[in-house]
Amino acid sequence: MKIYGVIHLKGLPGSTSNELSISEITTLAQNDINGLTEGGVDGIIIENFGDAPFVKDNLSKRSLVSFTTVASNLELNRNLDIGINVLRNDGISALAIAEAIDATFVRINVLNNIMYTDQGIIEGKSYDVSQFRNSLSKDIQVFADVFVKHATPPHGAKIENHTKELLERAGADVIIVSGDGTGEVTDIEDLNRIRNIVPKGKLAIGSGLNGENIQDFSQIADIGIIGTDFKADGVLDNPVDANRVKNIIWIFICTCIIVFKTPYVGECVSC
Repeated sequence: MKIYGVIHLKGLPGSTSNELSISEITTLAQNDINGLTEGGVDGIIIENFGDAPFVKDNLSKRSLVSFTTVASNLELNRNLDIGINVLRNDGISALAIAEAIDATFVRINVLNNIMYTDQGIIEGKSYDVSQFRNSLSKDIQVFADVFVKHATPPHGAKIENHTKELLERAGADVIIVSGDGTGEVTDIEDLNRIRNIVPKGKLAIGSGLNGENIQDFSQIADIGIIGTDFKADGVLDNPVDANRVKNIIWIFICTCIIVFKTPYVGECVSC
């Protein structure tokens, strides 16, 4: 299992939550990137988490320029997988930023179907995303959430059906399963239900992964996305704690060596 960290950008110019300059936001983000990189993550997702309350779909031009400027000025280890997530659900802007900074993937919360969210009803735009993606100068993968956090699926919807549609009809490369909210543990039963549907290497955990449960989840998923538990004291609003990152990743490495009885070389070959 690969381990990805998350950069929660402070409110950007263009959002109602903006309090800092682009330079200040960039400095804080760079500090977190340095902590994640030093800690040994395999990838990093950059997202406009501080922009809440979020717009549903189309980021404002000012916010888009602000996000792109910050991301372009970050010093990133290009040996890592780099991703962009534009909240709440602007996949086209995410792809545009990803192309501009040479990122490898984007995360899209609602790629197809609909979800009931705190921003209202969000409808997936897989056709528009696919069309725009095909126009880009490089191949950028799409990581798509199924039953994304902070949202409720339509009555009667089944996670297995949504997963199949994401892979077969919406153009998703990787499926993300998460808990009900940021930092909340992913339902391991949901993860198990779709493991047989999702090809090897294409299933990610989107929330709630920590040092206490990483052993259980590493046997099922291919990618673990950790945001909250990499922060100082495990508090979302705190900066990344490099030592905490190292400790959690060493727990994972020990799981590979002791539980799976395999050597750790970059990522656990048994996961």
